[in-house]
Amino acid sequence: PPLSTSLHGGKNAKTGLFTPLVLSTKAVLGESELNKLRGKFIAEHSKVIAKFVDTSESKFGRIALKALFEAADENGDGVLTVDEVRSACNALGFSWIDEDKSETLISRADVDENEVIDFEEFVKTTPKVLRTNLIKLAKENGNDLGFLV
Repeated sequence: PPLSTSLHGGKNAKTGLFTPLVLSTKAVLGESELNKLRGKFIAEHSKVIAKFVDTSESKFGRIALKALFEAADENGDGVLTVDEVRSACNALGFSWIDEDKSETLISRADVDENEVIDFEEFVKTTPKVLRTNLIKLAKENGNDLGFLV
């Protein structure tokens, strides 16, 4: 798609808190320069998300993943079900993760094919899932705040 539709919401862009600032910047810089600037911000923000997620292999990252797993494990049985995965993803703001997508996440992570995710399976899968969905959430939030007009 053309740059102008790939870096902003086009006809789907929402008016939000930052809309006046974005429109003023567009008037000063022009749409082409604004899109270049917007692209740089999106790239840098994506790098921040990636670096955060990449800490998952560190001692701190393991502690954070353990806390996330325990919070998602609603009944404390040491495994995550489809409903627990969906509920946890929704609590993180990933409202697009429904039952079908949760089943897909489980099936991809479920190495021992017991239809649930244990902690080790969670550790291997969660960084990629977080990276993808945090970037999607950031784009949604940016649109909601009026950054993509």
